[in-house]
This record gives sequence, C-alpha cells and structure tokens, in this order.
Amino acid sequence: MPSKINVAVVGLGTSAQAVHLPMLLRRHDRFHVSAVVDISPRRLREASEKWGLEEERRYGSVKELMAAVRSKDIELDAVVFSADGVKGEDILQIIKRGIPVLVEPPVAYGTEELQAIAEFERMAGRPLVMLAYGALYDSSIKLLVGENQARDLRSLEFETLMPASSVMHGKHHVTSAAYDLPSEQRIARRESLKEAVEKGAGPGANQRDRDIYVKGLLTGVLAQLALLRSTYGPLEELHGVRHWPEQVIPGSIEVLGALDKGVHVRLVWHYLPFAPEYHDAVRFVTNRRQGRVELPAAADLDTRGSFTFTQKSDGAIVTSERLSEHSPAYGLHEAFYAFAAKGEQPAYGLTEALEDLEVARAVLGELALAEGRDINAEPEVEGEGEEHESRGHGAEAREGSTVVVENPLTETPIVTAPEQEKGFDARPGSEENGDVHAAEGSREEPEGDKESERSEA
Repeated sequence: MPSKINVAVVGLGTSAQAVHLPMLLRRHDRFHVSAVVDISPRRLREASEKWGLEEERRYGSVKELMAAVRSKDIELDAVVFSADGVKGEDILQIIKRGIPVLVEPPVAYGTEELQAIAEFERMAGRPLVMLAYGALYDSSIKLLVGENQARDLRSLEFETLMPASSVMHGKHHVTSAAYDLPSEQRIARRESLKEAVEKGAGPGANQRDRDIYVKGLLTGVLAQLALLRSTYGPLEELHGVRHWPEQVIPGSIEVLGALDKGVHVRLVWHYLPFAPEYHDAVRFVTNRRQGRVELPAAADLDTRGSFTFTQKSDGAIVTSERLSEHSPAYGLHEAFYAFAAKGEQPAYGLTEALEDLEVARAVLGELALAEGRDINAEPEVEGEGEEHESRGHGAEAREGSTVVVENPLTETPIVTAPEQEKGFDARPGSEENGDVHAAEGSREEPEGDKESERSEA
C-alpha cells in the first residue's frame, strides 16, 4: 500500500476550489496532486496559479489526461471528479484504466447513464466509483447509529437549509466562472445536458418537473437519501411528497416515508438564497431519548459536527453533547484514501446511487401525478389531455382531499393528502426560475445562475 497516492482533480469549479483542492493539499501525507483538468483555458490557468500548480500539471480534457497516463507521462492512482454537466463518458474513460474515482454527485441525470457506468464496474469486479457525500463520514453520524439501535427508533427527520453559493463559499475566494469556450462547444454541452435531463426526468415531465428534478431532488434530496441510507437503511415506503412555494424553483421539498421496520421518516430540503448560513440536521426520537445531529457544510473544512441527546438518568433529565472528531471534508478524504489506496468498499457507491435515483424519480412522479401528469408517459397529442385530468389523484389533489394510492416504492396501498396545487408558468424573468438548459450548477448552486455555465472537464 503506498503511503501517498497521485491524484488528479477534474473540473476546477466551486467544489474543487472550496473543498477538494484545499483538503488534498493540506493532507500532503496522503495525496499528491499530480494533475488538474478543466476545459476552460482561463479557469485552468487562474485556478492552477492560485493553488501553485505548474503548467506541466495542467490538462484541457479528460481525454488529454488519459493520453498522458497511457504514455506514462504521468502517474495516476485516483481522480477527484468535480466537474458539472453530463459526466458518464469521462468517468468511463477513467475507470476503464482501472483508476478509482471520487465523484461529486449526481453522477448522472438518469438511470440509463448510471447503469452504463455501474455495468463496467461490475465487470471490473471491484468498486471504482465513490460518491462525495461528506456528511456520511462525520463521526457524529457514527455516534447516532452506534448509540441508537434501529429497533428503538420512532422517527427520523432530516432538514437542510441551502443558502446561495456565495454564503457557503465566499471565504474561499473561488475564481470566477470562465466563458472562454467556443460557442459551438457551449451549445453542444447545453444540448447534451438538456437531452440527459429530459431522458432522466421522463418523457411525460414538463419544464417545471425537470427544474425541480435537477435543482431540488438531485441537488438536495439525494444527499438526504444517502445520509438516511448510511444510518438506518434506505427509504422503503413513500407516503407523501410536497413542493412549495408553487412558483419558486427549486423552493422547498418535503418527503414523508418509512424504513422497512415502519420507522417514520421525514426529509425536508429548502433552498433559501438569502438565508444567512447553511444548516443541516438530523432529528431522532427513540423509546428512551430524543436528540439531533448538526452537520457543517462540506466547505467548512475545520468545523466539526455535533451529536446531542436528552434522556432520563436516575430520575433527572440529562442533556449530553459530543463533538465529532473531525470535519465532514476530512472524513470524506480519509475514506477516499482508504478506497483508492487500500481498496476498501465505499460507504456510498453506484449501487446505492442507482437505488436512490429511483426514489428521487418516484418523488418527482408523485409531484407530477398531483397535477394529473405521468412522467413516464409519452407526450400527448394536443387536445387529448382533457380526459386524463382526473386520472390518478391529480384532480382530487388539487381539491386538497385525502386519497388512496399505491406506494411507488413497494406497490402497497398508502394514504396521502397532497397540498393544493395550481398551474405553473416558468417565467424566464422569475428570480429562481431558470430552465434546465442552463442548469449546469452543482449541489452548491441550484439556482442556475451565471455560475451554472462555469467550465468543466
């Protein structure tokens, strides 16, 4: 086992500059940054100069990087993939060389693209892709699971408040997005992304559905599903979903469900661009205690999470608090080292990502069904949709009544009462409404602003 591994960072956007590069360079006992990759010449130059990376370590594409590996111009043991847009082909180029990859989620916008990567990993016979969900590696999460057995749980609640990217990453002085790509290349990238999102969301999804899917579900709710899975297992039942305010994208999303033992779960994700700070917490109730885990943002490299609980002890009510041993970013990169250098199984890989992507699509399907649409149905010919207005529970949901449907995850009857919904007009001038054509932002930037056009490898 090598004491230090050679790593390339693909995509020099916000995640790379605020999380990965600082941590990789700080942990010089574990990592050597052998190369950086970005398709924008300006961003490649500016970011490399900021982080002291010489010109010989800079590459303009994954194809160039892999050519250097084949010709043995560079030694490469692992890759951090933090680029945006459609990633499948680039990731496949890397793992086909047997190089393990840490990927900023989402890996893909649809199951077909994700399955193609997973199929090659299966043929390789070992894990090659690990997803960069830092919260999974915070030791306060381990305390939560270690001290509260699943059989004692009554409920779990995950709540995330996501502010604008500038709030979370302003202190890192990330270099600005580059717009120096040829227009043909930018158009091709947008069209590729548009096609991937349309395929992933489903043929029956409209623009509002696709925006919620990219900017809310893939950006936020998937991270909560990953954290849930790493603690007490995957969401097995889907009881109800809600999105609000009606004309704000991504807005707020609520998911109600249950684990396989009947433990009730609530996921709530808010995008609030003017909020003063990031907030991520897990609340739990057991037969004997209640408490919460507070998790810092990934970019808070030196901030530790906390595990707090209240219970009775000798007749008195006692509240205890413990701090994590390290930040989520530290834990993530320690796990990445173990994955790349020792071959350890990642806590969250492609198998888990595929299953949770299906859950995210089920949530989207329920949101659309509340308006009388089936995201899996082919688009209707004009004039044929009226007869489907009351199909499923769309008409009843808009009246605010309680209806009985099947749980999309288990196909068993459940009861849900979707909130009253009206139509949606994705006005281009609306502050948070942008179309998916421009939605190349990462988890930190769901608003789809100018930063969403930033470069990737």
